[in-house]
Amino acid sequence: MKLFFAITLLFLAINTQALTEQSFVQQLKEAHPFFKQQALTSAVRQVEKRATTANQDWIIGINSDYQREKNAKDAAAIYDNLDTTSAGISATKKFTNTGSQFTLKHTWREKSKDLNTNRSQFSLDYNLPLLRNWGGINDRLGTDVADIEISKNSLERLEAEEAFMLKNLLRFFDLAYAQKQQMINKNRLELTQKELTLVQKKYASSVVEKVDVLLQKDAYQKAKQQLLQAQQELTLLRHEIAITLNIDFEQVVAQVDLYKTYNPKSIVLWTYLQKNSRVLKINKLVEKALNRQLLSFKNQSKVQLDLNLNLSSAGEDDSYSNSLEKQSSAWKVGLGLVYPLGSTKSNSDVEKVNIQLQSLKQSKHEQLLDIYTQAKTLKEKTVLLEEILASNEIQIKIAKERTIEEKQRYSNGNGQASFVINAQNNEQTAQLNYAQSGRNYQKSVLQFRAAIDLLIQ
Repeated sequence: MKLFFAITLLFLAINTQALTEQSFVQQLKEAHPFFKQQALTSAVRQVEKRATTANQDWIIGINSDYQREKNAKDAAAIYDNLDTTSAGISATKKFTNTGSQFTLKHTWREKSKDLNTNRSQFSLDYNLPLLRNWGGINDRLGTDVADIEISKNSLERLEAEEAFMLKNLLRFFDLAYAQKQQMINKNRLELTQKELTLVQKKYASSVVEKVDVLLQKDAYQKAKQQLLQAQQELTLLRHEIAITLNIDFEQVVAQVDLYKTYNPKSIVLWTYLQKNSRVLKINKLVEKALNRQLLSFKNQSKVQLDLNLNLSSAGEDDSYSNSLEKQSSAWKVGLGLVYPLGSTKSNSDVEKVNIQLQSLKQSKHEQLLDIYTQAKTLKEKTVLLEEILASNEIQIKIAKERTIEEKQRYSNGNGQASFVINAQNNEQTAQLNYAQSGRNYQKSVLQFRAAIDLLIQ
C-alpha cells in the first residue's frame, strides 16, 4: 500500500505540469527533428528554383590566339613571315521574358607587318525568336515548373506533418487512457484491500466462512496484477512520449477529457472534399505542371524563326589607340530560319504528356472516392461511438446499483461473497469499457479531422 500511496502523491505532484492537447502539439513541433527536416525540404525547393534561373546570368567570354603565316600575301605586299595576335572579350545576357539574347563584344587584332597593324571592333548582337521560344516560353519552363513544385511541396509538407501529428496525438490519447486505466485499477485494488480486511475480521469473529476469505484474497491478487500491468503500460508509454517530446519523464501526464464530444460543422462531405482536399489540390498542381510542359513541347515543334540585329563599329591604324579613334559604324538586320524535319522529339514529348494528363484525370476521381469513403466511414464511426459512450454511462450506473444490492444481500446473509466480488469486477469492467470507448471516440475524431484536412491548417 505504501507503493500505491507514493504513486498517488507523485501523480498529484506532477499533475500541475500536465500536457493538454494544445501544449502537446506545440512541444512536438518545437522538439521533434521531423518538422525541421520538413522545413529543409522546402528550402531545397527554393534552391532548385534559383538554379532554374541560371540561363539569365551574364556570361562573360575571353579568347585570345596567336597565328604565324609563311609567305603570307595580301593586296599590297608579300611577307616571308606574318605574325597575327588577336584577343576578344564578350558579355552575353538572355532575357527570359522575351526569349531574346543580347551580346556585346570587343575584339582587337595586331599584325606584325602591315600598314594598319591594329584593328579594333565593337559589336552588339540582338536575337529575338519570333515563333519557337516566342515570349521566352521555353526559357521560362524550368522556373515556372519550379514555382508549381514549391506550391505542391507546401501542400505535401502539410500532408506529411498532419500524418505525423495524427500518429503522435493517437499516442497522446493512449496515454490519457492508460492513466485512467491505472486509476480505475488502483481504486479497485484499494476496494479489495478494504473488503479483505473486513472479511478477515468477520472470519475471526466466526461470522463468515473461510471460503469467503479465500475469495477476497484471490480478488485482491487479481486486482494487484491488473494494477501492475496497467502501471507497466503507462510507464513505458510515458518514457516513449518523453523521448519524443524531449521532456522529463515526470512531465508526461495527459490532461484531457476523454468523454468530451465533438460537434463538427454541418458540411456536405463530397462537395467539401472536392474544394478543400489537399490530395486533390496536389493532383491539380501536378496537372498544372504537365500543362505547362505541354505548352513548351508544342512550341518546340514550331519553326525556329529569329530576328537578328547587329550594330558594329570598327577601326584600323598603326596603333591600338588610333584604331579606337578612327571608327566606322555599320548595321545589319536579318532573319534566320531553322526547321528540323519530322520534329520527332517534340512530338513524342507532346504525346507523352497527353497520356500522363489522361492518366491523372482517372486517378483524380479515384482519389476523391477514396478520401470520401474514408471521411464518411470515420464520421459514421464517430456518431456510433458517441452512442456507445452514452450506453457505457448507463452501464456504469447499473453496475454500481448492482454492487450495492449484492453487498446489502451479503450483509443480510442472503447472498454470497462471490456475487459481491463479481458485481465489483463488473463495475470495474464497465468503468474500463467507458474509458476505452472514450479513447476510441477521441481517436476517431482525430482521424476524421485529419481525413478532411482540419487537424493541421
